[in-house]
Amino acid sequence: MTHEGDGFGTRSVHGAHAQMPANRPSRAPIYQSAGWVFRNLTEVDEIYEGRLAGAVYGSDGNPNLLALEALVASLEDADDALATSAGMSAFAAAFLTLLRSGDRVVAARELYGNTIRLLDDLARFDVSTAYVDSTDLRAAEEALAGGARLVVVETISNPRLRVADIPALAQAAQRAGALLLVDNTFATPYHCRPLALGAHLAMESGTKFLGGHHDVLIGTLAGSAELLAPVRTFALRAGMVPGAFDAWLTARSIETLELRMQRASENASVLAHWLEAQPTVKRVHYPGLSSHPDHAIARRVLDRGFGAMVSFEIDGGAAAVDALLAKLERITFVLSLGGTNTTLSHPAKSSHRALTQATRDSMGLHDGFLRMSVGIEDVADIQADLARGLRALR
Repeated sequence: MTHEGDGFGTRSVHGAHAQMPANRPSRAPIYQSAGWVFRNLTEVDEIYEGRLAGAVYGSDGNPNLLALEALVASLEDADDALATSAGMSAFAAAFLTLLRSGDRVVAARELYGNTIRLLDDLARFDVSTAYVDSTDLRAAEEALAGGARLVVVETISNPRLRVADIPALAQAAQRAGALLLVDNTFATPYHCRPLALGAHLAMESGTKFLGGHHDVLIGTLAGSAELLAPVRTFALRAGMVPGAFDAWLTARSIETLELRMQRASENASVLAHWLEAQPTVKRVHYPGLSSHPDHAIARRVLDRGFGAMVSFEIDGGAAAVDALLAKLERITFVLSLGGTNTTLSHPAKSSHRALTQATRDSMGLHDGFLRMSVGIEDVADIQADLARGLRALR
């Protein structure tokens, strides 16, 4: 607010003032402010100590962030949720808070490449990781017999789409005194709620299906308020939280999550069955196929379908992949996933390229392996585009 006689500079800074409407907006406003005004020192104490709802600095208490966290907690059936600046930030905050020097992690051998690299980075702090086939319960139990603080798995693995038996793994972790952290990115809360199946923490790379439009970078971590409290403190202290616009954009996108996942999953099922019948396709990975090794587990663990991700293999290596890509007109080559449009990615060249060749070979990630994130287009058009690409391999 300006006063009569204020100079030009003062009016420039303080002149943008409007009375707040008595009625509320139909959409939540974006609180794009890095600082918050306090009336006095008493109010500072009250807000810092949680006796008064308020914001402190940046995203600490930002209404857009709090709204997103409440929304995610509701979808995950969790006491609490934390929003972070990326999916990997959620992992980093959890690892650096829950693990101590000398601790041991039991992790699925098939994880997103950067998750493996982050766990391996913790070796410098004397945190060791044992990688196991998480679909082999006996192997997981044997690894847990050596002691563990944390078990890390993916509901649907990236990129071979193996499905974890979360209830059985939760029981095994419980017997070993370990916490179970599940990366639920490929399934989303629409298809699976890991906490309801016994997991302690559920992570989402919200950049993918929650955001759903390739225009936001964000992560979430859901669990009990007690477990998340120190993780939240660390994330805020380390600047691992998102800005107001990213939080607002993600909450806005989640409004259509059910519709998008329903359509994309239906499309993925149609395409997976069709791809399995194509002579130039060596193998198809999709939990909804009866040929999938974890189909029975998927039917127990997943709800309302089997997800929007399909992976498939072709002969001919990188040259064949490039030949296929050159013929596509609608499907784009994008090194991410979860958008409304159908995209292809090449794990050996992107998500898992930093792993050694031997590790990629052990995971079956050869140069003819493709990962497809199925979108919400008319399925006949996606199928026709794939057919164009596959004809180049004859």
